[in-house]
Amino acid sequence: MPRPRVHAHARPLRDRAIVYLLFGTGLRRAEVVGLDLDQLEPADPHRLRQAKKARLTGVRGKGRTSRTVFLGRDARQALADYLQQERPGDAATSTAAAALLLSAASIAARRPDGRLSARSINTIVSEVGRLHDAQTTDPDRQLGALRPHDARHTFAFGLSQASGHNRAELERRLGHANDRYLRLYTNPPDDIAAGYVEDL
Repeated sequence: MPRPRVHAHARPLRDRAIVYLLFGTGLRRAEVVGLDLDQLEPADPHRLRQAKKARLTGVRGKGRTSRTVFLGRDARQALADYLQQERPGDAATSTAAAALLLSAASIAARRPDGRLSARSINTIVSEVGRLHDAQTTDPDRQLGALRPHDARHTFAFGLSQASGHNRAELERRLGHANDRYLRLYTNPPDDIAAGYVEDL
């Protein structure tokens, strides 16, 4: 069966990698666009697929913070696919292809170094949410307007559950020490909170 045709500017593997990075790491959109290829360990696609503990080092957050971010299986696979199949062509036309995630080489208004803008992350995530909702008939599964920060909240809540609400782990992975933000990010969505009291 032939592959469906995609727009010349389309980078479906890159966009998939962005979504898995956002939902699987809790990175802010500015942190995602600020990532360089040399921060990814390992950066070789084959080794990345085999790795059990791939990571992003020196992730620059708010307040000049820096942290290491570990990548789950889905993020590793998505990044490996992008690095192997789409990134090389876009990197070849960049003045200095240091950025991990690059704009399509075919975009005329592209930055010379190819680095994505924060606005482009908004567009990609919003389009993923729109496509999801177009394919979902169940109104309870509709996402509505999906934003990059929604992924951060989702990650934070999942990490809080998985770590037994370990404050040190939440601080380390989210790059926040402020109690107010940690409570905000780890507050369950209404449907989950409602489930807590359903059978009390």
